[in-house]
Amino acid sequence: MIIKALGMSIMSGRYELLGRADLKAASVPKSILSDKRDRGTALIISGNSRFHGAPVLSALASMRIGAGYVKLYVPKAIINPVRSLSPNIIVGALGSNSITCNKEILGEVERADAVAIGMGIGRLKDTISSATKIIQVCASSGVPVVVDADAIISLRRLGRVGSAGMSIVATPHDGEFFRLTGVKPDRSNIAKRASTASAWAGRLGIIIVLKGHYTIVTDGKRTRIGKPVSSALATMGTGDVLSGIICGYMATGAGPFEAACAGVYLHYRIGDILARRRGRHIIAVDVVDAIPSVIKEFDKSIH
Repeated sequence: MIIKALGMSIMSGRYELLGRADLKAASVPKSILSDKRDRGTALIISGNSRFHGAPVLSALASMRIGAGYVKLYVPKAIINPVRSLSPNIIVGALGSNSITCNKEILGEVERADAVAIGMGIGRLKDTISSATKIIQVCASSGVPVVVDADAIISLRRLGRVGSAGMSIVATPHDGEFFRLTGVKPDRSNIAKRASTASAWAGRLGIIIVLKGHYTIVTDGKRTRIGKPVSSALATMGTGDVLSGIICGYMATGAGPFEAACAGVYLHYRIGDILARRRGRHIIAVDVVDAIPSVIKEFDKSIH
């Protein structure tokens, strides 16, 4: 039923499937003489006293995409375990047990090429207020931002953000979409699901990545659909990886919509590849490690 509805929607020209062309479109050539800052700076704001893995997964995914500089801000309570997980990331403290907003982080936001916020931050009132302020600064500064997990609540507070919203990529699953809009997406009818996501993207003035087995990417005018062949990515942490991938693409110079399309396709393409090798026994770090093998052929240098 779902497959048939998806096929009819594509045949009618209403929607397009994501594919390899999306990886090519998001892969921005870099000069052979470029340094790490020329390759883009990604800023990840993530975690709380309970969750220290999500920030690292997102940051490593951004690095694997090609961002030359990745800064990760987490609450002070988890800074030591986060630092111990990888020597590749610059880690700073932001708040005690959960993230808080201050002048330092707002300055980092304005200097970044892309931001991702929300992974594992929790729903404390002060946390959501801080996330809201950070997203507002991203929008006013023109810095593209991935808004994931509990930070999506901030978008409900902000409402429609106008033309600046096209630099905001929200990545809700069905429950988060409901908290944002009050509407439960239809899992059984892919055309209706895509139409709902598109309508709300247009209403809020943002790009929506509605996650699910068939993930929808839409800015209210253009709508693309991911069609994986496995359910291998239905495990914790893979959503954090997706946010990092999209942020990494934006940091390296891809437009937000192109980055979202490439990120979703790459994410489930890796899941399908890993499923053939490992079945349903994949963990999130496997996805991070597999990124180069899929996208290295799209690397281009300007001599």
